[in-house]
Amino acid sequence: MRSKSRRTQGGAVAVIVALSLAVLIGVVGLALDLGKLYIVRSELQNSADACALAAVRDLTGATINLSISEAAGITAGNLNRVFFQSTPVQLSINSNVTFSDSLTDPFLPKSSVANASAMKFVKCTTSLSNIANWFVQVLNVLPGNSVANASVSTMAVATINPAQTTCAIPVFICEDGTQVSPPVTGLSYTKGQWIASKTGSPPTYGAGNFGWAALDGSNSASSIRNELTGNYCSLPAVGSSVGSPGNKITDTGAWNSRFGIYANPYSQSADTPDFTGFAYNNTTWPAGSNAYSDFVSKRASFTPYQGDAAVGITTSGSSSGTTYSAGADRRLALAPEVDCGQLLSGHKANIAWWDCVLMLDPMDSGGGAPSVHLEYEGKSTDASVPCATEGIPGDGNSVGPLVPVLVQ
Repeated sequence: MRSKSRRTQGGAVAVIVALSLAVLIGVVGLALDLGKLYIVRSELQNSADACALAAVRDLTGATINLSISEAAGITAGNLNRVFFQSTPVQLSINSNVTFSDSLTDPFLPKSSVANASAMKFVKCTTSLSNIANWFVQVLNVLPGNSVANASVSTMAVATINPAQTTCAIPVFICEDGTQVSPPVTGLSYTKGQWIASKTGSPPTYGAGNFGWAALDGSNSASSIRNELTGNYCSLPAVGSSVGSPGNKITDTGAWNSRFGIYANPYSQSADTPDFTGFAYNNTTWPAGSNAYSDFVSKRASFTPYQGDAAVGITTSGSSSGTTYSAGADRRLALAPEVDCGQLLSGHKANIAWWDCVLMLDPMDSGGGAPSVHLEYEGKSTDASVPCATEGIPGDGNSVGPLVPVLVQ
């Protein structure tokens, strides 16, 4: 009797172990399948994020073409892969990229949008269906059970906000038709155009298309020096005033420090240079325009200032000890456009908008304004300007270049 009882107990334990193993395998299988779906969703989310950020970037500029925006989003989204990086994501025209003027309004495919210029938000959706379950599918072989293949979908919404940390240099650029002594009409700045600084002092200022302007609204030359050697990133809003003390008051050394050229009391430890000090003027760049692409290549190799003899100016400074690899973004910056007619009766002018400019050459010793030039790269809100790559998203009151930001 005792032996039979032991055999009976042993059989019961075997049944319990078998049932426990079945439950354990089912739990493990469910965890693996859910983990797989979580990974797939993360991969799809990467694709949706990339799509939305790329698509909304093309909603800047004067002319908005939703087909270009959609194509940019689809291209970026399709560069991603899904299902453990084994399958390319597939986004479709008039399906996965939709547009809206508000987060509270419906998102529409481009073919249903009546006013493209009003579109400020882009939604991208990505999905993968018919994902076979690995372990849970064994339940399909049990009578009365049917477990369908899984589907996963994600979405991302992006908009464009002004950047909050793009920095500016303390100059004013005259709007078309508002230059003084004499006024110039029909001036429409083109990308790559060189702009010369003004030659005189207020109120006539003299020829040239830009002069000095303290961004804090004062008429202080010391403010201009500080804004040149520092980083003035809290940009005044459009409509506020910048102040001008004139042209030749600006300290030569402050301007030249951005080129890695130092004269007492300026030094690299206190006044960071740009990645390159290579100068562009009629001597070093006879074309007289479109120096930006060469500037980018010079930055990549930390090319220093060529020296006064090669450039044909006298800086009264030294760049021999400058380590340009320790530089920063110091010569590509924002500058305000103003109605220069306002300067005929005072030392202040209201900001109309912001431009992206490249500082081209160092200043001659003694603050010789005619030796200084800027290259115009476009309005700060133009999607094609290089300044648009700078800065992080700010709020609606920021005034930097428009940059993409995810909102959902």
